[in-house]
This record gives sequence, structure tokens and C-alpha cells, in this order.
Amino acid sequence: MYKTLSIVLPCYNPDKNWATNILIRYNEIAPLLKNYTVNIIVVNDGSSTNLEGDLMGLTQQLPNCKTISYAQNKGKGYAIRQGIEQANGDYIIYTDIDFPYTNKSFLNILEELHNHDITIGTRGLSYYNNIPAHRAFISKLLKFFIKTLLRIPTDDTQGGLKGMRNEVKTYFLKTEINRYLFDLEFICIAAKNKLNIGLIPVVLNENTVVRKMNLKVVSKELVNFFKVYTKMAFN
Repeated sequence: MYKTLSIVLPCYNPDKNWATNILIRYNEIAPLLKNYTVNIIVVNDGSSTNLEGDLMGLTQQLPNCKTISYAQNKGKGYAIRQGIEQANGDYIIYTDIDFPYTNKSFLNILEELHNHDITIGTRGLSYYNNIPAHRAFISKLLKFFIKTLLRIPTDDTQGGLKGMRNEVKTYFLKTEINRYLFDLEFICIAAKNKLNIGLIPVVLNENTVVRKMNLKVVSKELVNFFKVYTKMAFN
């Protein structure tokens, strides 16, 4: 029996060959998903560059591809909510437009949705050895806060590759954070509602480039962390 998979890809001012890279990764993954109809949902999160040509090209070249665009940049969490709201697949996966993890990692996230409501990509030592030192420090600091202050199944919430069954997407749509810690908020909501969460080791592609994160973003996300902590602790 065929199932439907919706893949949600947010983008904001992407690199030059971003659309071509999506086509390449789709053509690699699609033959491995013989029992699935695959839908792609690309969310243009208020990019300042003109993406109309690329978006049109994707809808013409990819079967069942939908695009969503709006004028003002709202943040990754907001963008993914827009995509998931319109995702009708039996299973939903969201990741970055460069598909930063290996095809095997992607397939494992999907496969384990047969056994779990939600699957979370967790990163090992190889990840931290292949990203800038400041990003590794920020990631490890967040993990320390999570492990110390929150009672959830994992301290690795920001891996950027997650899956869910369609019937639990309503829990994702309850998130309110528009920037990066929407992932943490989602996992907290899922844990509080006793959803079945699977932790799946994932591996970065060799050519994946992890972008820098400035202090302004970090400070805003620190505020968001304590908003999530307050909700978990006192609601």
C-alpha cells in the first residue's frame, strides 16, 4: 500500500545553486522511496533576493511540488509551520534546503516513523568535529541547559532533520517561536503530551557548510529558551 511523504524545505536568501541542489537530492532519494508518493513544499521566508524563477522551475520539474512565499522574513520556525500546515502526507519530514544529512540518515528518519509518532535526528561526535568551533560551543551550551533544566527525551533538539506522522502535526502547529528554538518547543510539547519520540542518529554530508550565527541571534534564542522553560515548568 502506497503512502504519501511531504518534505518541507524552508529557505531564506539561499545560495546560488539552491534549486538545482534540491533537484539533485530529490533524484537521489525518490528512487529509494518506491512505496511513497513524494510531495515537496518549499517555503520562501521573505527572501530579499528574487526567487520567482527558481520556484517556478521547481514546480515545473518536480512532480507534486508546492511553493509558499510571503514578503517579510519571519524566521525558520514560522516558515516550517506554514509548510507543515499545508502538508497532507501520511508522513512529514522537514529539513534544510541543502539536505545537510546523508540519504541514509533521511531514510532512517522516515523508516522509524512506522514505529514512532515523531523522529528526531541526533548528532554524534563527527558532527561537532566538522562545524566551526563557535557553533559547536553554542550547540553544546544549549544541550547543557536542556539536560539541566528540561525533562525531555533528548538534549539534542536542533539537528535540523525531523519527521512526524500527519496525525500529530497539530502539536507542531501549537509552537509559537518563529526563529530557531521552535524545534525545542515542539519536542517539549510532544513530550508533555506523551507522544512516542524516536531518536535517530544522523550523519552530515561531507560537503555540508554550517553557517555562522551572530551574537544577536544567540541572545534572542536565549530569551526563547527561557520562555520554553517557563512553559514547561509552570504550565
